[in-house]
Amino acid sequence: MKAHVHKLLTRAIGSGTATGLASAAVASAGALHWGHGPCRAMNAVTHCLWRDASWRRRPSAKYTALGTTIHMGSAVFWGVLFEALCERGYRRSGAINIANAAATTALATYVVDYHVVPKRITPGFESHLSKDSLGLTYVALGAGFALAAVLRLVHDADRVAALELPSTGRNSSFAGLSCADTSGR
Repeated sequence: MKAHVHKLLTRAIGSGTATGLASAAVASAGALHWGHGPCRAMNAVTHCLWRDASWRRRPSAKYTALGTTIHMGSAVFWGVLFEALCERGYRRSGAINIANAAATTALATYVVDYHVVPKRITPGFESHLSKDSLGLTYVALGAGFALAAVLRLVHDADRVAALELPSTGRNSSFAGLSCADTSGR
């Protein structure tokens, strides 16, 4: 059980980091597109600590670095859900399972961020993004999870292929693996 939790958390750190970077990049690009500075989206995340954070224009350790840290921590938190969903769908094809887990996690994240928690602890992106850009930020979140899972599958398939004997004639493909499968089969 302890090893299972450790493995799940390790995968969540990887997938959460990928999705945090993807969604932060899209949020920053969206803020820039709407005439705000690129750091304003990450600065806005700290509005849960400082009410004036959304309107800080320049990068700073207090707003930008802490906002990015909160955002990345949140992405890793949601990575636990993503990885757990991947494990639950292990019988399905890898691509379908990854897409379902990524879409479900992105949708759950949006609903919790903007319809469950009090406004004071929302991400704050809405201050600097259009509705379309906000939506794209959550699409990027799902895409980041999916990309991390696919890269892990490709890495695992390559590792398995390297361990196979040439005389077995087995073709190593990741299509049959689930996004949580790292058993090396």
